[in-house]
Amino acid sequence: MRIAIAGKGGTGKTTIAGTLSRELARRGRQVLAVDADTNPNLAVTLGVSGPRAQDILGLPRNLMTRQTQSDGSTKVVFTADPEEVLREYGVTGPDGVRLVIMGKVGHGGAG
Repeated sequence: MRIAIAGKGGTGKTTIAGTLSRELARRGRQVLAVDADTNPNLAVTLGVSGPRAQDILGLPRNLMTRQTQSDGSTKVVFTADPEEVLREYGVTGPDGVRLVIMGKVGHGGAG
C-alpha cells in the first residue's frame, strides 16, 4: 500500500501523515515515511526526539540516475541498494516507523 499526503500549507498534512504512519506500524505494518517538505518536521510527529531529528541526513540527489535504454527511452535507476540507503539515511521511531528525509535545505540558497 502506498499513501501520499499532499495539499496546501498549514492544513495538517504532517500531523495526518505521522498519525497514520504510527497507527499502521502499531497494527503490524512495515511503514516507510518519506518527508519531502523543505522544512521537515515529520520526525517529531513520529516520536523521534528533537536533537535526534536534527541529526537526520537528507537523501543526496545522486541516489538515482537516468539511463538511456537501447530503444532510446530513459529509465530511472537507483545508484545504491535501497536497504543500504535506509540504513545510512533512515531513522526508526518508537513505533517502528522508518523515516527518510528527501532533502533538507541547509542554508539560504541551498534548496
